[in-house]
Order: sequence, then structure tokens, then C-alpha cells
Amino acid sequence: MERQILRVNLSDGSIRQEDIPAKVCRDFIGGRPLAVRYLYGELAAGVAPLSPENILIFSAGPLAGSGARGVNRWLAVTKSPLSGGFIRSVGGSDFGAWLHGAGYEILLLTGQAAEPVYLYLGPRGQVELRPAKDLWGQGTQATQAELRRRHGREARVACIGPAGENLVRYASIVSNHSTAARGGVGTVMGAKKLKAVVVESEPDIPAADRELWSRLLGRQRELIDRRDHRAPLPGAIKGAILPTRNFQGAWQADVDPVNQPHLLEREGPEFQTCWALGANPGHFDPDLLALANERCNDLGLDTVSTGGSIVFAYELQQRGLLKAEGFDLGWERPQATLELISMIAYRKGLGELLAEGVNRAAEYIGFGAAEYAMTVKGIEMPGYDPRVRPLHGLGMVVSALGGSYCYGKALHAGLFAADREGEDLVDQVSRIQETTAALETGIGCLFAHLGGWLPLELMTAMLTAVTGTELTLEELHMAATRSLTLERAFNLREGLGREVDTLPARFLREGIAAGEIKAGPFTNLPELVQAYYRRCGWDDQGRPEPATLERLGLELIRLDQPREFKVAFSRELI
Repeated sequence: MERQILRVNLSDGSIRQEDIPAKVCRDFIGGRPLAVRYLYGELAAGVAPLSPENILIFSAGPLAGSGARGVNRWLAVTKSPLSGGFIRSVGGSDFGAWLHGAGYEILLLTGQAAEPVYLYLGPRGQVELRPAKDLWGQGTQATQAELRRRHGREARVACIGPAGENLVRYASIVSNHSTAARGGVGTVMGAKKLKAVVVESEPDIPAADRELWSRLLGRQRELIDRRDHRAPLPGAIKGAILPTRNFQGAWQADVDPVNQPHLLEREGPEFQTCWALGANPGHFDPDLLALANERCNDLGLDTVSTGGSIVFAYELQQRGLLKAEGFDLGWERPQATLELISMIAYRKGLGELLAEGVNRAAEYIGFGAAEYAMTVKGIEMPGYDPRVRPLHGLGMVVSALGGSYCYGKALHAGLFAADREGEDLVDQVSRIQETTAALETGIGCLFAHLGGWLPLELMTAMLTAVTGTELTLEELHMAATRSLTLERAFNLREGLGREVDTLPARFLREGIAAGEIKAGPFTNLPELVQAYYRRCGWDDQGRPEPATLERLGLELIRLDQPREFKVAFSRELI
């Protein structure tokens, strides 16, 4: 079975299709590992994230569009405008299935269009760049509606909003009501003047081994019928310990938006949005939350970084370090959050500064503002306090993704469960991150896995049936480890080493006490980081040891001398 990549150079309009080499498929399998392989191998060191030379990858897993459940997610992979390092952001809905249905597992975008365009993938291999000047400035919902009017109601669209066009450093990519949000993937898309990707070819991915595939689908149906309905929902927050006021305090949530029908009807906010735009600013109003979420999604803003930037400004105002002329800024005015969302997307007033992200805003302000920048590797932190949840804290610190929350904690004993006592924290973090990367090889849905109807053993067998290449669970985990190692090597090459594997000083120096919630500072973090390095086969600077690279067969990694990786084109389309 041929597995293909589509290359689009937006600068000159060239579009080329090629087969993915068999050895690359064997070693990296698909999804996240495969995308990392191409990003690391083809992006030159030191490229500015918003330059035409940066690469933006859309990745669909080998199982997308096959008829299996929970495997249609997609990834946006690039060099982050926030961190300057590796980022991958996960998108939901079924855009991944349609991208794969068009014939491609990897869509690799380079260059920059002279005028706004959208990429159209149609039936029978039709691929075109089309003008999008009339769509530029439109919100994501209007953009999707117009493109479906042009290409049919069943067409699938992934697009950016005004935030991506205006190069807000944490812009998202939106498909239907789902977002690939973290790390500025939509910003890179905006820098390339690519408004949208439209797919009109319906998914119909045949299995190489139809008999095996039929049995596996039957097995999954059985698991779905008896699935664990107690598995955590993305929007459930009841009982969660939520940081408040830019991590100055904490609150144990006593509401659950999932049980509020009027929010569900409005595609109500998920957990991280409920925290970032509600609990963290300190005004948990479900209706305001829903409106703020809808505004962020339509403008194409990552809700977590948006909320993190807003509360950063609130704390600076509290400390006397920031005053916004002509704008009433502060914790006591919930409406300010809604107003700032629009100001950020359009870079108006204070929004011009906050659109740069917390780290850059702190650097610009000076006067000790960096003390209140709650970021890891330059990316605004999610709604977990590392002092209360050390597993989260260590996971963020050692992950190449930094403050992105999709590093795997939810695979532990539920989204908000306490860290397991009696288990080694480093082993837990390593195991969870490897499992997450293995799942994203599929690309499998985290909640399908948690619900019990997409175990890795089943996904491995499905990959064998669809691709026709015999695959073992051990090989799946090996591909995941290669991915994590390449992500680390990418960051090292871009100057993100041991010095950024840490938390903001607030967590290292200060404890927290809020009612019954009490925790001391995270003082043993440096020792845990060193233990994680050893667990991964890295040296004390966090650099993969030569023996580790040899064991993983990662001969392309040359930390002292970056090396270019290219695959010859098999067919030129334009």
C-alpha cells in the first residue's frame, strides 16, 4: 500500500506528490513520529518561525478514514512562534479522515503566498491553490460556511481567523468547532497567507487485510458496547483543583458545565477553556465563558494562551507594573476579558502587546514583569498547579511541548486524580508520555483510549491490517520513543536545552494555601529532571547519548552538525 506526502510551496505555487519511503514508514509508522521525522529532517536550524522557510505539517494517521472509531484526529506540527521549539497541536472532528481520503498522510507546506490563498484537495487527485483575498478578515465560522457553499456541504475545512492573519503568536487552526490551538500553529499558517485547507474527497481507506480488519472492527464494537462511561469528559471540571489569579491561589471546582444543557447546545467550553477564561481570571460565569469561548474560536485564538495573557496583564496591574491608558483593566471587571479577546485578535491597544504572548510582553515591560510570567518553554501554562500536581509539573518541564497540556497526564488515573503514591514520579511521566506518543501514531483519540475502546494492542493490530505491514506493540512503542527523542533533538538544535527545563520561580520558591488546598514549593524539581534524563538515556545536559541514538536507529540526529534530509519526488503535479 503506497503512503503519500503532498508538498506545497506557497511561494512559487509548486505542488508535488511523493511516496513515503518504506524504511521511514517502518521506523516511524505514522502520525506524530512520522511528522516529527519530516520536520526535524527538512527544516534547517535557526529558521525564524514566521519566515517563509518554516515548515507547517498537517498529519493524518494511517487509520484515519478507515471506518474505525477514535482514529480520525489530525496534527498540526511546526516550529512554534511562542517557544521557538517543537510544537504539535491536536485537532479533532474528522478533518484527518478527509485529508487521508484525499490520498495523503502528510501535507507539508513551505513558503509564503504573495496574496491570501486556500488549498483545495478535490476528487480524483485534484489539487489547487485558489485565491482567498475575499475570505481574509473573515471569522472561522463564516469562512467554513462560505467554503462549504462553494464546494458542497460535505466538504471539510481547516482554517484560520483574524488572529492568525494578524500573526497573534498563539493563533489556532479551526475545523468545524474543533481546534488545533496550542503553540501558534495558526500563526504559522497566517504567516504563509494560507487561509484554509479544503478537502472534498470523501474518505474511503481500504484495508490491506480485509478479513483481519473485519474481525478488529467487530472487536472494537464490543469494547464500545461495554466501555467505561466513567471515563473523564473533556468538559468535566467538577472536583478539579483550579489555579486562580495567575496561579496566586487555587479553587476546587463545584460546578460541571457538562451537566448544563444550555452550554452543551452552544458547544460549551472544555476544561482548559473553563479554567483559562473563567476560574483563572476569577469570574466563573458559565454564560460569559460560553461567549468568550465562541469568540476565541471564531477569531482563531488559543483559549489557554489568551486567558494566560489576560491574567498576566491583570496581575501586573495589581502589582503596579502595568496601566492601560483608556482601558479599565483588572480582576473585578469580567467584561474586560471579552473585550481583551477582540483587542488581542486585532492587535488593538493593549492587545498589541498581549498578542505577542506572555514572555515577550514581560520582556518588553521589564521592571520585574517576568516574575509573573506563568509559562514553560515560552508557552502559557495549562490549568494545573505543579505544586499540587507534581506529575503535571514534571511532565510539562521535560516535554518538548512545554506548557502545552497535551503531554499525557490525562492517561494517568483520570484528569484530576492525585499522583499515585508509592510510584516513582519519573517512571510515571516517562511511561505516560511514551503512551501518548504511541497513541498519536494512529492518530488515536485520548478519550477513546481512556474509555477502553482503543487500547494500544487493538490499534497496533489495526495498523497491521490497514497498512499490510506486520507491526508489534513493541515496535509501536519504539516509534513513540523515536518521536520523543527527535522532539528533544529539535529543541536542542534550536537552543532550548537544560536551562529551559524548569518552572516559573513562583512554583520553586512559594507554597500555596487556599482553604484545604495546601502544598509547598516544588523544591526537588532539578533532581527529578536529572532522573528523567537518565531514564531516557540522555546526559546531564539533556542530550541523547550516542548509545541511545544507536539503539533507536536515529542516525539522522547530529547534535553537533545538523544534517539535511530529503526524499526524491516521485511525481510532480504542478
